[in-house]
Parts: sequence; C-alpha cells; structure tokens
Amino acid sequence: METSSPHRVIFLTGASSGIGAATARLLVSQGHRVYATARRAAQLETVAQEAMLNAGAGGMIVTEVMDVLDPQAQREAVARCVAEFGRLDVVIPNAGLGIFSPLDQADLSDWMTMVDVNVKGVLTTIHSCLPHLIEHKGLVVNIGSVASRNVFPNSGVYCATKHAVLALGEAIRQDLKDKVASTTICPGAVDTAFIEQTKDEGLLDQYRPGFKKGMQPEFVARQVLNAIDARGHGVISDITIRPDFL
Repeated sequence: METSSPHRVIFLTGASSGIGAATARLLVSQGHRVYATARRAAQLETVAQEAMLNAGAGGMIVTEVMDVLDPQAQREAVARCVAEFGRLDVVIPNAGLGIFSPLDQADLSDWMTMVDVNVKGVLTTIHSCLPHLIEHKGLVVNIGSVASRNVFPNSGVYCATKHAVLALGEAIRQDLKDKVASTTICPGAVDTAFIEQTKDEGLLDQYRPGFKKGMQPEFVARQVLNAIDARGHGVISDITIRPDFL
C-alpha cells in the first residue's frame, strides 16, 4: 500500500452498529482515519463520539448518513472522503443483513432485500472506491460469513449472497493483481442484533441462544485490523473465524 504514513484512510459502510461500529472504534483507536457511513444518524453519531474518546494519535472519524443502495450518494460520499482526507486506502463494504426462513415460507421481498444490500450494496461501494484504491494500491476488506462456504437450513438465500461476496473478493485478487488487494473475513455467529431481522418467531427462539454465545464484534474487528496492518508485508486473502463452541 503506497503511503508514507501508517495511518490509512478507510471508507466503511454499515458503521452504526455491530461489526461495523466495533470496526470504526478500533480503527480510530489505532490512529486510522475512518469515513463511516450508515442509514441511522443517531446511532452513527454515538459511534463517532465513542471512537473519538479513545482515538489514537492521528485517529479521526467523519460520518455521513447514506444508503448503500443509492449509487449517486455512494459516489458523492467517496468523493467527500477523498476531499476530507486526501486519499483512500481501504474500503470495508460491511453493510449487510440476514432474514432467515424456510424457502417455501419466505417473502420474496425479504430475498430481494438481502440480494440488494448484501450483493448490490457491496458492488456499489466497491465500484465507487476502485479508482482511488487502484491509485494507491489499496485494499478491499469484505465481510463474508461461514455461510460464504456452507449452506445452512432456513438461510439459503442469505448463504447465496455471502457466497457472492467471497467470489467477488477472489475476483478482485485475480483481476486486479498488483493493483488492489482483497481480504474476506468469514465469521461464524457474532453476538449482535443481526438475528433480530428474522421474522419467524420459532426460528428466533431457536437461533438467539447460539448468537448470544457467539463472538464479540470486537474480535471480528481485530481481524479487519490485522488484514489492514498486513499490507506491505503480505496479503490475507481470507480468514474464517468461529465461536469457541463450534
């Protein structure tokens, strides 16, 4: 990664909660400069305040309320990030969701929402950032899942979207070799509100205990930091992390 400073400029989506919020806080604490986006203004502002309370030397965060499904808004946000910090080194298209149900009981709108956010949103984010990443030999850190490699009951469409994320990371590695590096983080269950988007009460009762015993989002954030710090020494192509009980 071509930079004379250890501080990276990082564009992060889905930063208002869960893995995204933990990642924003950790990166700022390590002196990185984060342009954090999400749809929820109040939560995003809270994350920014928490991040700055523990900011490392040079650490900064700028926030913007934005929907990853709006290509024009994405392009403008990326342009503002570069204008604010002078460059762009890393993109983390973290925004994503899962809505679990048996295939024959699912709402089509839920399938389309997962495809829109988990696939189209990631594509829109990466496409908006690519010219800047190529300029600085930057890094894409995708947030996949153990579902990127496996298919689980009641989550087939979610798994399909995460398979797509893993494939996109590999495509970047192959097509943009020597230009842009790619890392995909594939976590198992994480103790966040992720599962609460599922509408089936029976599945919620079944899955909540497993997610509650899952990894803390800060552990996932540390893997993101490891991938960023590895640049200049090597590239972590992908990493799978799981809770202790799996």
